[in-house]
Amino acid sequence: MLKKIYLTTAVLLLAGLFISLMHTASVSYPSGRTGCTKKTTTAGCNCHSYGTTVNGAITGSDSVLAGSTVTFTLTITCTGGSGALGCDIAAKNGTLAVISGSGLKLLNGELTHSSAISYVSPKVINFSYTAPGSAGSDTLYATVDRGYSGAWNWAPNKGFKIYTVSGIVNNETPVSFYLNQNFPNPFNPVTKITYGIAKASNVKVSVYDMTGRQVASLVNEYQNAGNYFVNFDASKYSSGIYYYKIEAGDFKEVKKMSLIK
Repeated sequence: MLKKIYLTTAVLLLAGLFISLMHTASVSYPSGRTGCTKKTTTAGCNCHSYGTTVNGAITGSDSVLAGSTVTFTLTITCTGGSGALGCDIAAKNGTLAVISGSGLKLLNGELTHSSAISYVSPKVINFSYTAPGSAGSDTLYATVDRGYSGAWNWAPNKGFKIYTVSGIVNNETPVSFYLNQNFPNPFNPVTKITYGIAKASNVKVSVYDMTGRQVASLVNEYQNAGNYFVNFDASKYSSGIYYYKIEAGDFKEVKKMSLIK
């Protein structure tokens, strides 16, 4: 009888110690957990209570070139609570990957903490995103939490466009050469330029700054008759007025556009 009492007492003490360590040492899933973002659930994290003392925000480009890989950032801030940090990051269509030193791991196609993240506010976590191969849009989701018995919270969804550099608008042959006004205009940082080639020609589409210096060559190739588009990504350029010019056979035209950041 005494042996049973001692054994039961020992089990209870060990269980209590384990629970205490889990509460004070890390988040409830110290090796990470996925499937808790708005991509897949409206319930959030079932081992924390919802709260506003921990917040997340995803930042990065508002447009990504199809098939390219870029870096996004999840920033976690806290105004209360205790314990370590955790997160779950998901993409609607693109592919996520770990950046060395981020403290994340890839699990079930999503990113989560590989171990409890030591508390610091703000906590900046970089991660890699590869866009699908075709034009469209995508969304990043994140859930952040703090402490085993603390709070979880959804970060606002991060939406952005997926664009291709150039392509054919349709297979119709225009009756004359033309250059349309870019759209959107003003823009930040990507805008689309559409133009028509009435007869197969060597085509150049270039961008110039206000001093007349060429800053980008968007098209420089032989093209068959048709309607085309090309995107201008001005991520590395400063705000201001720019000019874009088409040269196709004897046809030349220049239009103005505004970059506002």
